[in-house]
Amino acid sequence: MDARRWAGDVASSSSSKPKRWAGVEGGGTTWVVAIAEGEPDRIVKRADFPTTTPEETLPQIRNWLAAEWKEGRFDSLGVATFGPVDLDRHSPTYGHITHSPKPGWEAVDVLGILKKGWCPQSLPTGFDTDVNAPAVAEYAAVQREFVQIDLESKKQKAPKSPAGKFVRALFTDGDDDDDVLEQEVSTSTSGDEETDDSSKQKPKQDTYTNHNDTLRFQNLAYVTVGTGVGVGVVCGGEPVHGLSHPEAGHIRVARLASDGLPNEPGSFQGTCVFHGDCIEGMAGAAAIAKRCGCDMSQLAQIPDDHHAWDAAAHYIAGMCCSLVMVASPQRIVLGGGVLQRKTLVTKIRNSLRTQLGGYVKHDFVERNDGLNQFLVASRHGNEAGIIGALALADRALELSLKPFSSSRKKKSVAKRLAHYFAYGVSCALVTLKIVNEEVRLRGKKAL
Repeated sequence: MDARRWAGDVASSSSSKPKRWAGVEGGGTTWVVAIAEGEPDRIVKRADFPTTTPEETLPQIRNWLAAEWKEGRFDSLGVATFGPVDLDRHSPTYGHITHSPKPGWEAVDVLGILKKGWCPQSLPTGFDTDVNAPAVAEYAAVQREFVQIDLESKKQKAPKSPAGKFVRALFTDGDDDDDVLEQEVSTSTSGDEETDDSSKQKPKQDTYTNHNDTLRFQNLAYVTVGTGVGVGVVCGGEPVHGLSHPEAGHIRVARLASDGLPNEPGSFQGTCVFHGDCIEGMAGAAAIAKRCGCDMSQLAQIPDDHHAWDAAAHYIAGMCCSLVMVASPQRIVLGGGVLQRKTLVTKIRNSLRTQLGGYVKHDFVERNDGLNQFLVASRHGNEAGIIGALALADRALELSLKPFSSSRKKKSVAKRLAHYFAYGVSCALVTLKIVNEEVRLRGKKAL
């Protein structure tokens, strides 16, 4: 089946039945595969497979996908896996895990193995890292909320969705004089509440409408902290690829004074086998457990006031500060097992604002309500990875349809040019001239 026919089948069937996406998430301990219908985050079927060896795990997932394809075809496929991976579509190792530190998973053709035997070549397929994929999902979710806000705005209703507050935080007036963030404050602050007291200025509820055509959401970063630390980045609406993919979890930031200098007696030694005191080495689950003197499986029992959480917040906030300065995200989303601890998110917000030092002048980092909308916990929780894979599938399907709409536009332009050319030739053959007050047609007197 060629690509054009596949696109036509998808377009013709979209009105009669809901779209179906397949997603695969590759994790260090578990691989997840799922089918979504109607919406990319509406999962209707899923299965989990332990991460053992590529020879054992990947064929099991492939067989599951093949059975689902036979039962009821899906419109696209998305695969998100731990890495590092090759994202260059022109590379002979595109779709491979490359030099993964995970034993047995180096130089594995993930995409090729998963699609072998059942998948048509024309099936739209997205492939990315297990952190870029959740970033794509979070970005897409905000875009869908913006569409809803546009509809509400046209009906002259105040936006009520989280994205509505996200946008209004930029333009509403409010009382926000506290220098310290409240512990997990509500996303609705005193600046967003109406009051009957005429002596107080009411928020400018209609300001959003005035900016609706110019303010758009472009950049987002997704941070996950677990055994490792990963960062996915969307800039200009596209996941960042290039030399490789973002690896911000392995950058270094200023060390805490209490951690001392590297290799000095009594200093804290980071746990990253590559860089020692990078973010992963200083704030990953292994580093936090080392500070607490416990196993990683016991971290849930560590109280919120333990100094290890303050240290982790410092390093994660330092990384977020670097992201703000380099990528200028309009939202940073926090995910992963370690960041399920709500008090840690609050500590990171406090530390981020301190480390920015007032240099970035924006309501999203200067005001409490803005910061609570700028640095947020993932809406998808522990499902972020598989929903991210389904978001890759949705994006691949959308991109697969764009070339055909462009070709149709090109054809219509060509037809118009041909029409103009024929008109010009006709005008050249029939020429009117006025000579000595006489009208002449093709050199002969007409009037």
